[in-house]
Amino acid sequence: MRSVSVRAEPDESVEATPAVMVRGERGGVRSGVSEPPTRFLLLAVWFGLLTGYLELCVLGAWKILLRELLFVSPHAVWMAPVVNVFLFSVPALLLLLLARRWPRLGSLRVVTAVLAFLAFSGALLMFHPKLNKYAALVLAAGLAVQASRLIATHPRGFASLVRRTAGGMVTLAAVLAVGQYAWERFAETRALASLPRSAAGAPNVLLIVLDTVRTKSLGLYGYHRSTAPALDRLAETGVLFEQVFATSPWTLPSHASMFTGRYPHELSAGWTTPLDATYPVLAEVLGAQGYVTAAFVANVTYTSYETGLLRGFAHYEDYRVSPGTALMSSSLGRFLSWSHNLRRLFGYYERLDRKYAERLTDDVLTWLSREGRRPFFVFLNYFDAHEPYLPPPPFDVKFPAKVPRKNSLIRYGWHGAGRIVKYEMTPEETQAELDAYEGSIAYLDHHVGRLLRDLQKRGELERTLVIVTSDHGTQHGEHGLFSHANSLYIPNLHVPLLISFPPRVPRGMKVREPVTLRSLPTTIVDLIRIQGPPVFPGRSLARYWGESGPATDPAADLVLSEVAKDTRTPPWYPTAKGALQSLMLGRYHYIRSADGREELYDLHADPAEKHDLGASPEARQVLNQARSALSDTLAADRTTEPVTR
Repeated sequence: MRSVSVRAEPDESVEATPAVMVRGERGGVRSGVSEPPTRFLLLAVWFGLLTGYLELCVLGAWKILLRELLFVSPHAVWMAPVVNVFLFSVPALLLLLLARRWPRLGSLRVVTAVLAFLAFSGALLMFHPKLNKYAALVLAAGLAVQASRLIATHPRGFASLVRRTAGGMVTLAAVLAVGQYAWERFAETRALASLPRSAAGAPNVLLIVLDTVRTKSLGLYGYHRSTAPALDRLAETGVLFEQVFATSPWTLPSHASMFTGRYPHELSAGWTTPLDATYPVLAEVLGAQGYVTAAFVANVTYTSYETGLLRGFAHYEDYRVSPGTALMSSSLGRFLSWSHNLRRLFGYYERLDRKYAERLTDDVLTWLSREGRRPFFVFLNYFDAHEPYLPPPPFDVKFPAKVPRKNSLIRYGWHGAGRIVKYEMTPEETQAELDAYEGSIAYLDHHVGRLLRDLQKRGELERTLVIVTSDHGTQHGEHGLFSHANSLYIPNLHVPLLISFPPRVPRGMKVREPVTLRSLPTTIVDLIRIQGPPVFPGRSLARYWGESGPATDPAADLVLSEVAKDTRTPPWYPTAKGALQSLMLGRYHYIRSADGREELYDLHADPAEKHDLGASPEARQVLNQARSALSDTLAADRTTEPVTR
């Protein structure tokens, strides 16, 4: 192999350049590439593993000190180091190739400078957006130069450090991977072993949440497109609620309400904080009755293991073990995956950790085939109707757009998909987004239908309480707003609700009164006939067909929705100004902002909420009623003690 001799720099002796320098026959220094590949890769592996472990230490400290959500897979304990090895190996191999032409690029100082830059970048980018990404990269470059100088000054010590620690770090990654899988299996086995005996003939419970699906886009609620034929068929077997409102316009507090029966202001669940153990959750209550509990969630941002929603579930599937999830486990990988330029280069705009409806349904059916001895409580969260709206064929053209879509470019960030500037779109472009959204609904509906058909073939559907709903809706230009979590207008709150259970739920019935998703846990406990004192507040929705007992609290029928302030939205969005609360009072929708501003809409006369009646004299009585009801509810909840489990 060809070699090129150069004079060694004073701080780059033979020992200082283990990557490419070999000793000549007379003790001189000869720079070459006769045996460099393994040396290059050894440094890449060492820096990659070290960076991954340092990231994990930072995340652990962050979790312990701030107690905030991290939005990373539990398998990051081994994925982060492993994916960093890959990311660091790419530039190392590139340097190896370039060093054949320009040997100085293969010196220890250059190689360690490049790898240290990647290491410092990964560490500093963990603090983006609090630390500007360009500032982080400049700072990383400066630190890398200083680190490479220090290493080149102490080559023997550095070489010894690499040799002594590389094997241990590789072994640690393997131990962490095996340990994570073993712990998950052990925790599930222990939970199943501790289940008490279930009641004879206890029915199954299937709770399906169609994340971000609004009623305005469903034929069940009068829409002209057939977006969800499987739901249409299910509605024929049970009760359809026409006016159902989420307790919050975004995922975590809405799910927390469905699991606890509590309003968002009573719960800890927030933008960066999980649901705590103050109140019992539905999975705990059903598990105590001998139900085997399992959850399969596709929204790995706000229904993952760390949100607190896994409490009470013996089996919980959230993050997939996949290349995309692995890349998202590394700070540098996240930065690259959210890059606008890389997205455009590869023409790929989907979330890397997306779990499609087909996969979710397959996972549930596989698990049911394995766990068929006990009554089950299964919770599913389908995420396909969430941005960036990229359904697979043939659903991508089910509602063909008249103009090309402006694909939702992804931006780097902890909280997932960013948004294109949708308020600047033309009406045709806005319609193209809506077409893609409704194609996504049709896709997930197809796989929900597949799940229900399979349960019917197994003979399980007739003895299964099936509930289908959504955690919140979304906006496609209404009030000049897009997406969700930014207001309390009807498109964000009005969600579907179907309940089917042949033994105790009538067929083909419709309920027109306004109801809240807060009532779900009480309704489930009521319909499966769990005896004992009430665990959840609120009233069962079975009261609409004469199956429910009396109310357990004075505000049981109150339809209240809330959202906290969110500074990540444009300044003119309602939540950027402060927290919001809203009430449904008959035909009226009342909204109050933290700054005291009030809005009132007559949904019978103005379903699109275009005419605010808040300043009109004739609305004074309704406003007083709304203020009083809201004040009484908040005061009552502050004095209510948690229910003892």
